Amino acid sequence: MDLVLKDITLEHTAAFMCWIADKQAIKYTLSKFLPQRNEQWVQSYILSLMEDNSTWDQTIIVDNVPIGYCGLSNLSKQNRSAEYFIIIGDRNYWNRGIGTFAGQIVLTYGFSKIGLHRIWLTVSEVNHGAIKSYESLGFSEEGRMKDACFRDGSYHDKIVMSILEDQWHNKLLKRTPE
Repeated sequence: MDLVLKDITLEHTAAFMCWIADKQAIKYTLSKFLPQRNEQWVQSYILSLMEDNSTWDQTIIVDNVPIGYCGLSNLSKQNRSAEYFIIIGDRNYWNRGIGTFAGQIVLTYGFSKIGLHRIWLTVSEVNHGAIKSYESLGFSEEGRMKDACFRDGSYHDKIVMSILEDQWHNKLLKRTPE
């Protein structure tokens, strides 16, 4: 499997449309993606991402197929922090470790390339697969926002997780054979 991250561009519009049209794929997204969005909206959204200096937006490409979207948003130079996000929009690639591998690339970029001190995220408490992936990357829970998500007719907590640069580097050292 060949996985790379590439800057998001308008050439990814069709794939993006497929992802956000899939209610299961966007079930846990805590953002603005709704199935009724049209191609013009998606193109406008992608253009806004391409122009936004406070984000690093990447398309996840597996064997030359765009299968998801990830990166860092809310980049703060003053605080040396950013918010991690990911969506694997093509369900054929779920439960294969791709999200975790993409996360490793994003965290390495954030801590080693742009010098962040803290990377954080939010996740719905019922998204167990994502939480497991985030924990394997080294994220830990730092708080909860009570009843912040409404899905499938009920409220769920939004969990705030983070990892600091020294925690990430220590995790990398433990993985490196001597």
